[in-house]
Amino acid sequence: MEHQDYKKEANFIVGILGENYLQRKLIGQALGSPDMKSDIEIFGRLDSNLGQVFCALTPIDYPEKIKPLLQVLKMSKIHLLTIDIEVGLNAVIGEILVSMDIMHKLYNTKGLVVIAGINSKTEWKLPKLRVQIEEILATTSLNRIEIIEIREKEDYKDLKKKIVEIGTESDNNIENGEYLKILVDHSFPVKGIGTVILGIVDQGKLVSGEMVEITGYEGPSKKVIVRNIQKHDRNFKEAYKGDRVGLALKGNISPNDISRDNIIVSQGIFKQNKEIKANVYISPFYKPKEGIIHQGNGSQFHVIVETKSSSFKFVEGEDLIPGKKGVSLMKFDKYLVHDGTGLKGIITEMNKFEDKLRILGWFEQLQENQ
Repeated sequence: MEHQDYKKEANFIVGILGENYLQRKLIGQALGSPDMKSDIEIFGRLDSNLGQVFCALTPIDYPEKIKPLLQVLKMSKIHLLTIDIEVGLNAVIGEILVSMDIMHKLYNTKGLVVIAGINSKTEWKLPKLRVQIEEILATTSLNRIEIIEIREKEDYKDLKKKIVEIGTESDNNIENGEYLKILVDHSFPVKGIGTVILGIVDQGKLVSGEMVEITGYEGPSKKVIVRNIQKHDRNFKEAYKGDRVGLALKGNISPNDISRDNIIVSQGIFKQNKEIKANVYISPFYKPKEGIIHQGNGSQFHVIVETKSSSFKFVEGEDLIPGKKGVSLMKFDKYLVHDGTGLKGIITEMNKFEDKLRILGWFEQLQENQ
């Protein structure tokens, strides 16, 4: 059965971040039922009476591994930073704040801070912690986001209302005329159907039967036809920006051919690069060896563009100093794709967490060599 009244539904894609997994999971369960779980856990719920769809994502292996955190940040539009009142602020929370700040600057994402674990024994810590949080937020582009306190079950309902409020303020126009871009989160085979992918429509509109491109390979893109579109186990003819979808694909494609390295896009728009000149901004909180990053010295870092990661080297250009911008020639080990406006993304180390910031900053490709 095809559903025709979908446009009445509003989508809220939420990234739940923090050090305490159980507290993050409680928020996820308040927003939806468990869906998929790998290195990223996903919760989802359709509230047909209110016309609202919630999709919450949280990284499982963070802080040990940083890649799932950065992928969740890119896939979600609203970022919730969960702080355990028993622990307070530490290096993990600092790293998340730096990444949230960069995502807000690059993609205008929304944010909330949630203080969890408040009870009669911990309440006394709250005033000092709130002041500390506000002082740190004041040094970032997140200085106007709200701080929510979680004490009891009713507070989760208030948090949900706040998510709806700030999500509704965002650009939620499902009738936009942009090209299609779907960020893949999982893929698997289904007997009698073939390859199925789960993903989030980052922008544009998808129509059942449409031929699309899967980009992100080291060779040419793959063309496939979307045989069927599902949202929350319902069949639809169309999908719009903000939808989390299940797509049955027709073509020479297997689940092993698709990962978060890939995005599904309109045909003929996306370009790929392996070497670019870019503006590079190094976070003032990042501490490089010798206090400076020298170009061309062979040091290897990583970038996340969309949800694909690649190692790279700064080949030549200005020395990079924390808190300042410089121009660099960047050479990637993998092809990275963009829509013709240039590559941009987060620069990071990929080593295990050792109580210090791994995120260097961000980059944006200069117009001259797109």
